[in-house]
Amino acid sequence: MEKLFDTSKIVHDKIVRTMIKPLKKEEILKIIDAGSGKVSASILLKYFPKAHVDAVIFPGDNRKKNLIENSIDSDRIETMEADICTTTFRKQYDLCLIHLSLGEALHFNNSFENLFHHIMDIKADYFVLIDVWEDPCVHFRYIEQYLKEKGFKIIKKKKFRNPNPEHYPKFKYDKYKLEYDSKHFMAYTIKRLGEKA
Repeated sequence: MEKLFDTSKIVHDKIVRTMIKPLKKEEILKIIDAGSGKVSASILLKYFPKAHVDAVIFPGDNRKKNLIENSIDSDRIETMEADICTTTFRKQYDLCLIHLSLGEALHFNNSFENLFHHIMDIKADYFVLIDVWEDPCVHFRYIEQYLKEKGFKIIKKKKFRNPNPEHYPKFKYDKYKLEYDSKHFMAYTIKRLGEKA
């Protein structure tokens, strides 16, 4: 049987590679992966070979925890079980990656806005945010307005086509009707303005 090629990792590798181009990679030494998974954690280790990565997963999400711990052999990564919306991260980071996390807020009994606000409260100098453009739970206009009002600068913004759209079946949650195909990803590279966080 022919082995299926994992296009998901290739697509997200390309997105991260494109979005981190404005950064001085040698200066990125402490990274937090907010809502981590095997793909995002492995990409960060690849592009930032001197950095330590704190991979944050929701408490009890053993699916992600086991994938990270069993498939990534590195002493530069540490998994942390934490609810981003109830945890204060005291550590200073050079970079925060938010990779497909905002759309999952409802699945963890939270709102997109609350999760987004808590992520942007993380003490990081740069943020790379990637999510599904078609996801009805992720409000990109809201993201851009919030960043403008709260002292952040979007230094790169790009939409990427997803060569293998995934269908999310019909699911109603409160005011959200969650049936869509992930045809595109929207990505931002964001800088915190003013003094370092």
